[in-house]
Amino acid sequence: MNILFLPAALIAAGAMLSWLLRKNPKAATTLGAGCCSGGAAAGLTLLIMDYCHGVMPGIQDLFAVPVLLLALLCPIHAIGYLAGHGSERSGSFWALFDLTAAAMLAVTMATTQLGFLVAWEIMGAASFGLVIFDRHNRTSWRAGWVYMMACHAGAALLILLFFFPHTPGWMFLLAVAGFGLKIGFPLLHVWLPQAHPAAPAPVSALMSGAMIELGFFGVLLFGISPDGNHAVYGWSFLILGLITAPCGIIFAIAQSNLKKLLAYSSIENMGILSCALGLGFLGAAYGLPEMMVSGLLGAATHLLNHALLKGGLFLGSGSVYKACGTLDMDEMGGLLKRMPRTGAYFILHALSLCGLPPGSGFAGEFLIYLAAFTGLSSTAPAVVAASAATLIILALTGGLAAAAFAKVIGAVFCGEPRSKGAQEAVDVPLFMNLPVMILQFLSWAVIFALPLFLNYAAQNIFAEFDFAILPLACQSAKVALICFILTIITLGVFALRQMMIRKTGQRISPTWGCGYTAPTSRMQYTATSFGQNPVDFFRLLLHPERKIERPQGIFPEKAMLEESVTDGGERCFWQKIFRAAGKIAEKSHALQSGSLHFYLLIMVLTLIGMLLFAVTQGN
Repeated sequence: MNILFLPAALIAAGAMLSWLLRKNPKAATTLGAGCCSGGAAAGLTLLIMDYCHGVMPGIQDLFAVPVLLLALLCPIHAIGYLAGHGSERSGSFWALFDLTAAAMLAVTMATTQLGFLVAWEIMGAASFGLVIFDRHNRTSWRAGWVYMMACHAGAALLILLFFFPHTPGWMFLLAVAGFGLKIGFPLLHVWLPQAHPAAPAPVSALMSGAMIELGFFGVLLFGISPDGNHAVYGWSFLILGLITAPCGIIFAIAQSNLKKLLAYSSIENMGILSCALGLGFLGAAYGLPEMMVSGLLGAATHLLNHALLKGGLFLGSGSVYKACGTLDMDEMGGLLKRMPRTGAYFILHALSLCGLPPGSGFAGEFLIYLAAFTGLSSTAPAVVAASAATLIILALTGGLAAAAFAKVIGAVFCGEPRSKGAQEAVDVPLFMNLPVMILQFLSWAVIFALPLFLNYAAQNIFAEFDFAILPLACQSAKVALICFILTIITLGVFALRQMMIRKTGQRISPTWGCGYTAPTSRMQYTATSFGQNPVDFFRLLLHPERKIERPQGIFPEKAMLEESVTDGGERCFWQKIFRAAGKIAEKSHALQSGSLHFYLLIMVLTLIGMLLFAVTQGN
């Protein structure tokens, strides 16, 4: 029996008890949050004990750890988040939340295709209920139905994958399409930017930090064959990643909704993860073990970092929403003064996720860059060209990610408040910031644990590749040392500044206002205006729609700029398909004639067709 069975059962029991006690919100919250966090803590403890007793971690453990970490911490934040935001329906929330977490664990434990499919469908159905938790909001319902259609489409492809014979190539194609709907590959991502803003923040943290990554678990488990063509796998992952990463962050820059920006950032990070896997498989296919090891270990590190950092960012966005009552960044501003704890943790998570040193994101992306640099030494011209393209696109993506989060930090936390909600915002209770702080601490721990793990892996798990892993461990140790030194310098400068302020006092004066004697919040950049230049630069991809009311006269009283960007996949692909499906559906109404004889004729013709098919197949 899998060691995570009992923790998953405890979380599932929490779902059942929460539903039974839904008329008593306080009891439902206590049992739902307690069982979820308790079960996740038990699961992490069992995994650590197994590791200490010499049990080798498997790929299922790698994907189970983000689920357990977020299932442990998100309920703590959710207790405060639900207060005033649907606390009267706490029983329903905890039943669905715990069921989602238990199903995600079951996905990592499944040993049969049928068991995997059942757990996958329960995960989708339960999370659908969480996406539409704000049931009085039409946007939530639309996001929920789009998400449910994506789940059903993915399930249909998985049924084809599991229960019909295929060659390795077709298996990989069906796995990429079916699980790609969860990952957010190009054209398959449209549910992500809609579902994340609609769902409660703790749910978004769990879905973005752990659920979408399970798509890669499915592809690796069911789409990759030991006898398959590793070059095909590598090129497919790399091409998908090189498209997904920059497109995701370009659309993120254009958003003014905080959680929608984070959702597109998740798409970008799934693209980076796909690039890392692609480099790893190409290294295996072209006889470059250093490239293979760097790529695959970079993918594993980036997976953990994304779970920790993006989970913290979504929880932080929930704190901002609870304080301001809005997710529109154009209506925020000045929150770092009013929410210093939330702002500080959010900024640290954002800087780390951008891959900037000394954050943990830098340690993971360093391995991916190292894999691409190793590919430049290949004798295959295609691998050299792909490695060079990867370096360029990852560098571009990193710069755009820094610009996107500079926009978030500036528009949300800096400047002056631009609405009454931002003006009256106060920081959330300390216990709501505790999970974000723990996630930040764990992300820092990844930096220093990575060299130790690589040494252990070289000796016990991948001994045949120790010649490639040991130098990698040495490089990771140097990265950890650099991050440690930079952290100490930063803390030292901050401490010195605080000492100087205490000694000489702090002078407070108005910011220079370019000659204006009474500057207002209307004179500062909003999120939309901050991102206008990059949106204009990528306008052929984004197709922004603007509504402008230009200032008139010498002393203009009113001016306005509204900008909206429709998702490219939805605009160019899905809207056309839905229109065509709608026309077909309208024409098919003729079949609903109401005549019993006509319906019986259709049934008879169907049976005859099935019999003919059976005869032609020799059955």
